[in-house]
Amino acid sequence: MTIALLMTAALAAAMLAFLLSTAEAAFIRLTRKEAEEIAAKHGSRAVAQILSQPVPHTLALQIWRWVLTTAAVVLTTITAVGVIGDIELGALTAGVALAVVGVLSAAVSPRKIGRAHHMPIASATARMVRGLRISLGPIPGWLAALGGKILPGTADDQGFFDDDELLEYIARANESDVIEDSEAELIESVLDLSNTRVRSVMVPRTDMVTIEEDADLEEAMTLFLRSGFSRMPVTRGSADDITGMVYLKDVAYLEHMMRLGRAPAAFADRSPSTIVVGELQRDVRYVPESKAVGEFLSELQRESTHVAVVVDEYGGTAGLVTMEDLIEELVGEIVDEYDREDAEVEQLEDHRYRVSARMSVDDFGELFGLDLDDEEDVDTVGGLLAKMLGRVPIAGSEVEIEGVVLHADRLTGRRNRVSHVLAWRGPGAEPLQDADLGEDETEDGEERRGARAGVGTEDESPASREEDYERV
Repeated sequence: MTIALLMTAALAAAMLAFLLSTAEAAFIRLTRKEAEEIAAKHGSRAVAQILSQPVPHTLALQIWRWVLTTAAVVLTTITAVGVIGDIELGALTAGVALAVVGVLSAAVSPRKIGRAHHMPIASATARMVRGLRISLGPIPGWLAALGGKILPGTADDQGFFDDDELLEYIARANESDVIEDSEAELIESVLDLSNTRVRSVMVPRTDMVTIEEDADLEEAMTLFLRSGFSRMPVTRGSADDITGMVYLKDVAYLEHMMRLGRAPAAFADRSPSTIVVGELQRDVRYVPESKAVGEFLSELQRESTHVAVVVDEYGGTAGLVTMEDLIEELVGEIVDEYDREDAEVEQLEDHRYRVSARMSVDDFGELFGLDLDDEEDVDTVGGLLAKMLGRVPIAGSEVEIEGVVLHADRLTGRRNRVSHVLAWRGPGAEPLQDADLGEDETEDGEERRGARAGVGTEDESPASREEDYERV
């Protein structure tokens, strides 16, 4: 009778340990979104409570699994000794039996079962897991705190499958040649979309090409052809007052039909010089600069829109963003036959680099191995240079940040804005004597004249920056 009870208890302990191991694997595999879905679908308070404190519940599962596994081993050994009547032979027999069971269980691993069917198993065992957590009182919380002190960083683990684990799997798959480097980079770019904001990919307001609403068709066509853009915001006085968006195809279609003598009724008996852009403009799409790129890309796809004006927290115009800008976050820089491809980084002699002033601070930090996480209020190298100087940089302006020298190099446009920066590790290299002012700067400051439309702000001519823009 005693032997039968011992065998029954050992079997029960082993089965419960198997169940807890399956539940543990299921909850580790479970994502936070899936946990929220289970809680909402079944109205389970247990799942909601596990979701609020995942680490103590996971620790409770592990504690009870080890207790039951130990109990199963001890009861099996006692049963074998009682049946055989010899301690040494009984212990050896129990060890062999447990090893055989362990080998056989490899074919039906509880962890494999938990990972393969994690949602139904997590849903079915949620109340049990909650009960096991309550039964141990504050012990799981103490163990979690102790583990955080012994291994810093483990206390922040939320117990659910997250992006960091996925990135780790991607890296391991890439190292094992399961996926190619380009595929791994694409997957990582997709994951980064949720953390990237529109303001990081937009064309800044100062680089926008805009056109006044009272400009005529001839001026509009001239600006389209000189800038290489296919869409432009229409303004009334300044870039903060955008009334619409004008499209190249609308202007070209109307001019062509007027030339054929088949102009629409609204424009019959009129010449291109008497038709203003405000009559052809379309509605403009606005987006806050804080919106996530991934979310905004989905919105543009649903709305069949390719361009939007970015507004800041005060409602002013911050810049312009296009579908191409968002896609480039996934696949990298896209250069077509109208773009002038300039290298963002150019390596010079003496370990110097010429970098674009619009290069991101993060990319610059990677280039020189700098930790610039604290520079959250600037996004570009040009902004970093201006911040360190405390004023607008001019040709020859120079600062040093964490041992790296930044030297304002090339200037462009009538306003002499810095377009390129020289960077090197100091103080080994001698400072430059003369800065290259670039193609767009002339000695006498002569202004190039274009169509009667504003670039960036209302007092800057469109031609002065036409080579610095990316094509919409």
